[in-house]
Amino acid sequence: MAGNPLIILGDKIAKRPHLMSFVKGLKVENAMLDPGDQVHYAVCSDSGEVATTLKKFSEDVKMVLIGPGLRGNGVTVARMLASRAHIVMVVDPRLNPLGSSPSEYATTQRNLEELDVILVLEKDANEAFYQPLIQQYILSGLVAGSNLETMTPEQRAAAIDKRLNAVNTFPSLPETQRKVAELDDLDPPKKWAAAIEPDLPTKTVILRIMNSARYGFRSRVETIDQAVALASAKTIREIVTACQIRQIFQKTSEATIDQFWRHSLAVAFFAKLLALPADPKEQDSQAKTEIERYQLQDDEAKLLKETGLWRKFSLGEKDDAFTSGLLHDVGKVTMVMCLEDSLELVMTLIEQEVQEAQSENKMWAHPVIEIERFLMKDLDHQVIGGRLADRWEVDENLRQVITHHHDVTENSPDLLKLVAFANMAATCLFPYPAADSQHPFPLLFERINKGLKKSTKSGTEAVDELINTEIFEDLVDVMNRLNIPTFMWEMIDFKSFFKLCYVLAPRIKSATIGFLQQTGG
Repeated sequence: MAGNPLIILGDKIAKRPHLMSFVKGLKVENAMLDPGDQVHYAVCSDSGEVATTLKKFSEDVKMVLIGPGLRGNGVTVARMLASRAHIVMVVDPRLNPLGSSPSEYATTQRNLEELDVILVLEKDANEAFYQPLIQQYILSGLVAGSNLETMTPEQRAAAIDKRLNAVNTFPSLPETQRKVAELDDLDPPKKWAAAIEPDLPTKTVILRIMNSARYGFRSRVETIDQAVALASAKTIREIVTACQIRQIFQKTSEATIDQFWRHSLAVAFFAKLLALPADPKEQDSQAKTEIERYQLQDDEAKLLKETGLWRKFSLGEKDDAFTSGLLHDVGKVTMVMCLEDSLELVMTLIEQEVQEAQSENKMWAHPVIEIERFLMKDLDHQVIGGRLADRWEVDENLRQVITHHHDVTENSPDLLKLVAFANMAATCLFPYPAADSQHPFPLLFERINKGLKKSTKSGTEAVDELINTEIFEDLVDVMNRLNIPTFMWEMIDFKSFFKLCYVLAPRIKSATIGFLQQTGG
């Protein structure tokens, strides 16, 4: 029942001394309280249950007690929820050690203590230990965590680092990427070759892609300076960035990392295409070549031209649509790397919400970033990505994309607006972290697919009819619940945009899968 103060007990139910002491101490305190003020507790055997219980009783949870019997990564739970509730962690070196070596143990212990996590060895977790904690943290109403918004930039950066740095630290930018970032697109091909040639894996990928059917050069490309001269420095920059970023995060243990790359690449390809002038009269030779590489069918090219969305964006010389799309969600994979198993908690809440929506005969529609903010209060993948962008010293507009692609306003840079559209479009194909069976956009796409098989019409006309008749009400409902800013639909109405996404989807999917195959993914 909601209303009473609640302690989440993350542990396996067993007659262990620390649990018996906890229950006994709680009974002593409750005996002196009125029923409406008494402290309750909920036992959760795994980290997913901790997340769902926190969600269900969010206003009541005052403390999370992580015991050695909890299934899942207790350290990650502590670090994620440190600003959400008071955290106490009972450590049994045999069952839930803080590290595999003395130095790792000490680093993790220091990190958790900096986050105000109370650590205690199981042998010391007795009634005398629990009683003052219950009085101080539960009965006194002491608020957990700190507010990043009230801190100076330096204090904020340090606080974020404390939450994320334990055994793992923020990844560094590879040397090849740093060298390429310092080059100008007008620098001679030989200078580009000097930056890339020493990196054999990246060089190999570039040449493999240059010799693929997508580029269709008449003669084989053998060197990087040839590749730059034939394909443009901008294209090589895009490939290098994609290779280098994948290299940074390829060691993450997260099983859905391929889903992340498909989503990120699809956003990159969508962002690039939506920024290119679709009217041949407005295309220079480079834009014409880039458009041709998408291999658009006539009806696809016609619809892209009719929407005229590219005219809504005025990008600066340094604004790189592809790179910005590729890196927009870099905070998500950084979170996975620094907070191992964190995605499991997010996915548990997504699945809970999906089931609740289905019970009401509705599609789930909830921005994932709000789930992150619920769990971590003052952190989300934008904040984490922004810290990484600071470390990497990226261009300011790219930093805006990484830190605000879910918080777009009318005054945001056009690059940010472009990536926000591309992000929505790519989610129709490759959502992340939600699965295709969970996110409403792929489900709506599937309904169009089924409708087209029965339709007497064909092409874009059939798609338009299906959107207007079969899915319109659900599309409106989903868009409203996802809280898309209204000014974006003044740039292009949401029906036209969704139709455009569907029509262009086969080209984006082909480009994405092809790129992954060429890079060994």
